[in-house]
Amino acid sequence: MFASTSLNLPNELPISGIKFPTNPLMSSALAYTQKHTSPTTVSHCLRSAAFALIGLKKNPAFATADQDLVVLTCLLHDLGWATTPSLVSKDKRFEVDGADLARSWLRENLPKDSTWGHRDEQLLWDAIALHTTPSIAFHKEAEVGAVCLGISADFFGYKLPGGLISAEEHQEIVATFPRMGFHDEVVNILCGFCREKPETTYDNFVAVVGSVFGLDGKGGDAGGFEKRAKEHNGVVMTVLKANEEEEKAWIRGDDR
Repeated sequence: MFASTSLNLPNELPISGIKFPTNPLMSSALAYTQKHTSPTTVSHCLRSAAFALIGLKKNPAFATADQDLVVLTCLLHDLGWATTPSLVSKDKRFEVDGADLARSWLRENLPKDSTWGHRDEQLLWDAIALHTTPSIAFHKEAEVGAVCLGISADFFGYKLPGGLISAEEHQEIVATFPRMGFHDEVVNILCGFCREKPETTYDNFVAVVGSVFGLDGKGGDAGGFEKRAKEHNGVVMTVLKANEEEEKAWIRGDDR
């Protein structure tokens, strides 16, 4: 079983019929996540891994995926939410922070006799960097798609499009790995990014959270943040607009 000081992790969940991999690398990955993130985040990572295992079991599109790599990636995927300040950058999206940290951890901890190589490191990085972007992740390798599905399922549960997760399976996994105020913690974390490094949020879904919940998770300066996000994106569109005629000329082939 995974090594855990706060959660009792069964080897098999009877309703969903999934089994967690049991090896020292998994135990070490979970311990690292426990050290550097909150208990609520750890529980989220475990639920994501469980849902991903269901996806591997049910979805033929994931038949070729490496189960151990998928589970390991889920366990490490939210290091961008680290409670250890030195791990979090001041200028990168949290998904990129998480991908960088997980890849560095894997390089430092991968056994010398492991069959994993550069491709597996890249799959782990891609899966974490794209875990909030299903419109891309589901079109990449099986491991990347399975990780995205597992994480998405923890937000949508049995209402996940496609009906892959049953209500009974969802209930079993949440009972095994409790949510522990997950919604409120996610809001506070994402609002923190809007407050501390807003430039990493303007072009993605985090800006929507900031526009609703503000910079403090309670609506503080929500309107101001939304205005700044729109202004930022407006500048980007202005630059694109300025280059529009040149782009059209290139498309027409005027320079040939």
